Amino acid sequence: MKIIHLHPLFLILFIVSCEDHPDEQHLWNSTTPYEQGIDPQILDSAFIVAENTGFIDGLVVIRNGFLVAEDYYNGYRRSKPHIIASVSKSVLSVIAGIALYRGDIDSLGKKILEYFPEYIYSGIDTRKYQITIRHLLTMRMGIRDESEDNYGVYWGLYSSPNWIKATIESPLVFNPGEKMRYNTFQTHLLSGIITKATQKSTLKYGKEFLFDPMGIDVDEWKQDPQGIYFGGNEMYFTPQEVALFGYLYLNHGFLNGRQIVPSAWVDSSLSPSTNNTHPNAWGAFKNYNYAHLWWLGQINGKDMFMGYGYGGQFLVVFPELDLIVVSTANYFVDPEISTIQEWAIFDIISKYILPSITDG
Repeated sequence: MKIIHLHPLFLILFIVSCEDHPDEQHLWNSTTPYEQGIDPQILDSAFIVAENTGFIDGLVVIRNGFLVAEDYYNGYRRSKPHIIASVSKSVLSVIAGIALYRGDIDSLGKKILEYFPEYIYSGIDTRKYQITIRHLLTMRMGIRDESEDNYGVYWGLYSSPNWIKATIESPLVFNPGEKMRYNTFQTHLLSGIITKATQKSTLKYGKEFLFDPMGIDVDEWKQDPQGIYFGGNEMYFTPQEVALFGYLYLNHGFLNGRQIVPSAWVDSSLSPSTNNTHPNAWGAFKNYNYAHLWWLGQINGKDMFMGYGYGGQFLVVFPELDLIVVSTANYFVDPEISTIQEWAIFDIISKYILPSITDG
């Protein structure tokens, strides 16, 4: 475990386009674990277990705005960006909120086909005229879950020559708004809407109003065959940069001396859009619900919100503890292995990181 002891500089950093970020660039500044109410011996156990898994690539722990500890494995370094998988959805939620409050998107109730008239086809299911931006943010468009047919739904859309067209043409299995079904291509429609509404690519708009003000950058982000940035997957950030999104939300959208995200959107985007019967559990992650491209729930009875990515790409935030945990892990695994990895990381948080807190 590397106890780096860094605190946010809150300065706009020089952004470079390269594979790695220079190691001397830090987003956080120094402190000690004791000063932040953390037992370093218990915390060290978390990093020992993380290294021994063989699949965790990075682990970062932040308390009270201070980077308490970090370590990297399998050839990764602090400076090396990592795919964040569906944590990209939470980032997209932030961008969408900025577009909404800037007036570039009229309202969450706006119908999505108003943005895509070119994809209205003869015999279209008339229920599709009722699909709204809010439905995309809450995974309630009405199409099939991406994991069905052993993720055949996902890969069928991913391999199509036009992702937006194929998603709009996907059959509805529920009325819009009726049920939450997780499908990344709903959020890809959201990226397409941001692009059309702002007349800028989602990347360019995000850089102007979110990434540059935060002092970070997307190191890589896949585009679809039409050039639309993949809404909801395949962004690359360093773990320290991912942690900064958690800190942005802990501070109600305020960072680097400015209100980057409207505080009202922070609250709205973290409001539950599902009403799951409790108790429910996914490993140590319990009592979970979905918000607006964020997950809500508890670990060890502590409320948290979370950017959740396949294989264990996690941004976990415990507001009452002022605690942020970021993990990155092997992404290129089968679904069964992904579940094993995700549960193991939840266990590390539950058995070691949370118990290391001495004042919470």
